[in-house]
Amino acid sequence: MLKKALFVFILLSAILTFPRAGFCQGASVAVFPLKNNGQPQMNGLSSGISSMFATNLLKSKSVAVIDPQRVSAALKAVRLTGGTIPTDDALKIAGDLGADFALVGEFVVFGNKFRIDTRLYEVKAGTLRSAEKAQAKEDELFDMVDDLSNRLILAIAGTLPVPPGGIMVETDPAGATVSIDGTRAGASPVTVPNVGPGAHRVDLSLEGYQDHSEPVSVKEGETAKVSVKLVRLFGGVRIWWQGIPSSDISFAGETVPVNQFRTMDILTKYCKNIPAGTYHLVVRMPSKDESSWDSNMTWKTFRAEVDINAGEVTDIFLNNDFRAPDIQVNTCGGCAANWDFTVKMAWYETR
Repeated sequence: MLKKALFVFILLSAILTFPRAGFCQGASVAVFPLKNNGQPQMNGLSSGISSMFATNLLKSKSVAVIDPQRVSAALKAVRLTGGTIPTDDALKIAGDLGADFALVGEFVVFGNKFRIDTRLYEVKAGTLRSAEKAQAKEDELFDMVDDLSNRLILAIAGTLPVPPGGIMVETDPAGATVSIDGTRAGASPVTVPNVGPGAHRVDLSLEGYQDHSEPVSVKEGETAKVSVKLVRLFGGVRIWWQGIPSSDISFAGETVPVNQFRTMDILTKYCKNIPAGTYHLVVRMPSKDESSWDSNMTWKTFRAEVDINAGEVTDIFLNNDFRAPDIQVNTCGGCAANWDFTVKMAWYETR
């Protein structure tokens, strides 16, 4: 485990880079590599631990950190690349870099335990502001560094940073557009980090479903969870005919049993809520050429592609007059005066 931790820290110190935009406000601190007072094979932890301190100090908006690469370059310029860094040298380098504070210290590894000692100096006054120490087992090292970092922030700024929270959003179905306080955050499922404590609003939208909005309260250092089953939007379809059609109607793969309507010359309708999409309508109706002396009727199959839109009712009219049978969608220029255009139906369901 110890060798694994060593590898992690050496890798961290090798790849860790800092955005320069982070070193601009608040009291500035020059973080120097910690001296290893123990086994030589642990020397790689020196820069790794100091890098962790530098990262943690940036959690406070009242603390800025001098770019560790500038600190390293200054140390090399005076040939101080390892071992104990004299306090006077640390203060001079920190002053040349424009820092208000200098952080120095050492660590020791004994068995499976770590101990870290830190000293925080005020650069201009040359006085010791804070001296902290902590020890922990190997698997508690990260928590120990975090705790020491908070003590240093308290010594510099007088207050601890408020830990941000987060919001995790899940929807059924997935893929909804998620917005937090009006700012798009991605598609569900998504976890939005670094959300300030307090009240926020989550907005969800997904084509074919009702928009959803709800408040959420975020606590310090915690991730609030929002889980929503979205409501499917439906379109309405009404199939109208006068009297009895000559055969059953097939719509969206379902047969409309028209033989239940026995009364002639009565306006009849079939209503259904159906998910938005494109559907097929098929019906057989008789046709007769009046210009012919032949009184026999010819059966023809009529088809139509019907677009059903969420939140809208689509009317389909079957003109089964054998002299001019046809299918009309949302139009009925030649229909009888008793077509009823005022019938209403729900266009979504909440089950």
